[in-house]
Amino acid sequence: MGSGTTNVKNQKTWIAVILLGTVAVNAGAYLMVRSRKAAQPEPVATRPPVPTPDVAPPPPPVAPPSEDANAGLVRALRASGLAALEDRDYDRAVAQFTEALKLRPNDKDSDLTRLLGIATDLRSRDQGHAAQAPTPREPSPGRATPRTRAAKLAAARAAREQQAAQAGPQEEAKGGLLLVTSTPPGLVVLVDGRAVDLTPARLPVSAGTHRVVLAQGERRLYEETVEVEADAVRSLNRDLTAELTPAAPKPAAVPVAAVVPASPPAASAAPTGGPVAPAHTPEPTPPPEPSVAKAAVAQRGDLEVTSPGLYGEVWINGRPYGFPPISAQALPSGPARVEVRVNGEVKRRMTVEVEPGRSTRVRVK
Repeated sequence: MGSGTTNVKNQKTWIAVILLGTVAVNAGAYLMVRSRKAAQPEPVATRPPVPTPDVAPPPPPVAPPSEDANAGLVRALRASGLAALEDRDYDRAVAQFTEALKLRPNDKDSDLTRLLGIATDLRSRDQGHAAQAPTPREPSPGRATPRTRAAKLAAARAAREQQAAQAGPQEEAKGGLLLVTSTPPGLVVLVDGRAVDLTPARLPVSAGTHRVVLAQGERRLYEETVEVEADAVRSLNRDLTAELTPAAPKPAAVPVAAVVPASPPAASAAPTGGPVAPAHTPEPTPPPEPSVAKAAVAQRGDLEVTSPGLYGEVWINGRPYGFPPISAQALPSGPARVEVRVNGEVKRRMTVEVEPGRSTRVRVK
């Protein structure tokens, strides 16, 4: 009886142990599967493409007009201001240069700023001279003419002092001003053989005759002898654009050998009394086509140089070509040495390949 009860208890214990083990194994397997599912990324549902209606794309934004649209008006205002400076109408010159600078607000480093400063200084100078001009003193109607000798001497001394005071500023103003402008600006100004400034220039000089030269590097473009009066302004304005534009070299002439017609053979002796046949003159052969000249021209190319960031004189292969933008034509094909010089000093230097029969553009930064 006692052993049977013990066996039943052992069986129940083993059944419970088996059930608990089964539950534990199932729970572990469930947790493992769940952790793997959590580690895998969930697939993203792809949305179907939304059909877009056939609508024309918006037009591209219209770019604002470039500042070069006002270049012609700026040049006209500059020329009008220079003419006003020559006429000593400084108020009009200041107005013209100010209006030109309004059209080019970002061009503060051009010669317009310096021309405006020169015109403003000259206007202030004239206004100062007008304010300092002595007004003639009228004799007071109530003052009686001195009758005694002492009174006459005192009046004469006062008159001499007044004349000396009026003549003092006139004696000090022994020099004058020389205003030199050019188109294009930036040319070297030589006064009496000495380089003094670049155009536009406002130069104080002594009264008298002076020799003024406008040069570009070693080239003398213009010379003139000017007369500067005491306490006066002498203006000199010249447009040297044509002198600065290099002329295109002419193609070299190809010598053509002269064709000498061969001497006709001696006519055979005609029978006595018979007609003599006229000698046949060969037609002149046309000269050959100058293919050599065409080949030489085809081996040349053009070079267009712009320098928006640096304003200086452009030299190509040791020859000046003026201020940018410039177009150098008929250059030998191959490497060309391009330099930008400011006041004779080389600021930029590069080598550009000139392609035969084509125009190459160069932008100097």
